[in-house]
Amino acid sequence: MNPTRRSVLAGLATLAVMPAVAACGSDQPGSATPSTPAPEGAEEGAFPVTIAHKFGETTLETAPERVVCVGLTDQDTLLALGIVPVGVSYWFGEKSKRGIYSWAEEAFGDAEPPTLLMNTNGVEIEQVAALQPDLIIGQYAGLTEKEYELLSKIAPTVAQSGDYADYGTPWDEAALTIGTAVGRPAATQKLIDGVKERIVAEAKAHPEFAGQTAAVVTPYEGLFIYGPEDPRSRLLVELGFDLPPIITDATDSEFGISLSAERTSDLAAVGAVVWLDLDADKQVRTVFEGTTAHEQGRWFDITNADGDYYVAHSFVTPLSIPYVLDRYVPQLAAAADGDPATEVPSADEAARG
Repeated sequence: MNPTRRSVLAGLATLAVMPAVAACGSDQPGSATPSTPAPEGAEEGAFPVTIAHKFGETTLETAPERVVCVGLTDQDTLLALGIVPVGVSYWFGEKSKRGIYSWAEEAFGDAEPPTLLMNTNGVEIEQVAALQPDLIIGQYAGLTEKEYELLSKIAPTVAQSGDYADYGTPWDEAALTIGTAVGRPAATQKLIDGVKERIVAEAKAHPEFAGQTAAVVTPYEGLFIYGPEDPRSRLLVELGFDLPPIITDATDSEFGISLSAERTSDLAAVGAVVWLDLDADKQVRTVFEGTTAHEQGRWFDITNADGDYYVAHSFVTPLSIPYVLDRYVPQLAAAADGDPATEVPSADEAARG
């Protein structure tokens, strides 16, 4: 069974946010209408520019000053370029952070926090219009054609790529599209190149990853295994791992596949199993505890207790990737070393080196 990406992402967000809602308190930002700092200026020759996407093409004549992100992670690239959006779409994590997490705080500075759009059941069209954007961007997104048409009546809208499944555009292509839309393609490419150099360096430092399989999985209506077009799976591949046949041999599995809880035993042969919220389903946990992957320590679990790391692992953006690698690579190395005695470090321990 292969559910839609929007339904899975919404379902996982609900699981993730429940503990975080209680943590939101007096640090909730004010409700003043946000404004974005004036852009430093577009690169020479950046406009006009026409960008192709799933629903056609969008032409931008000048550099936008009020950007609304209807993609779930698009704000990171904008922040890295010095642009604070006036609206961002909530996915999961602490709502009080308004989509600005620790890995992006330096880039954000002391700007006015953006308005948080609750797009779980579709884009809040009226709220987007109220922000008076001159660009609406949705790259890590699953905009429908109707949503695109409505948004396009508000402002130029750049939807997700039509070359991939929804929520499946590679992080570098999504970032470059965002950078092109705001007139800074060269700066964005430089940003992308720097992050890719870091990923390549990590892969070279861990040649043991090559030839091993790894997968990101979560208990969701049984067991959900993320597919080859999911950003989390792509990062594993960029680090040198292969995805296991259980997902690569499946049909219509670009985003991932759902299996019954009993099928958790199929993970026994996976080299490194990256769990998200393993304890969310007792049956899945019990079955996995009986596998050789569990017995040999070839796994670790990332949960809401890991704070921003939990969110960053799913964001997969130019800003979040370096933050993740500091924690993720030591965990992967410990899980994939073949020695049951090796204890996988916590995210905090990994970050401290």
